[in-house]
Amino acid sequence: MTTTTDRNLEQLAAQLGAVIVTHEGGEKGRYYGNGIISLRRNLGPKNYRCTLAHELAHHALDHDPAATGWVHDRQERQANEWAARLLISPTEYQQAEALYGPQPQLLAHELGVTVKVLKTWTSIYERKLAA
Repeated sequence: MTTTTDRNLEQLAAQLGAVIVTHEGGEKGRYYGNGIISLRRNLGPKNYRCTLAHELAHHALDHDPAATGWVHDRQERQANEWAARLLISPTEYQQAEALYGPQPQLLAHELGVTVKVLKTWTSIYERKLAA
């Protein structure tokens, strides 16, 4: 049911001028600045998609990889939200919820994202509804 395949994310990376490299062990991904994104080599499909979308967000939003403190925290929140909006459409979410109800694990599996991305997406739309 997912709308954004890995290939589409890689095409988006190329359009945005980002270069994807890989690394062994450690963190899932990192944005180094200047369009350089590194992803851990052994990521499964969901973690690959979600991590790439998150790191692409840092690039697209021109984040400073050396940021610390509240600036770093704000950049992480922005990247999480950008990635969630990229990977999940309201229509797809509604279709998945009609099938499974409000079950985060099942919804995330159906949508091809991690539970963290799903929860970020639902928090965005809960805030919109409350406003």
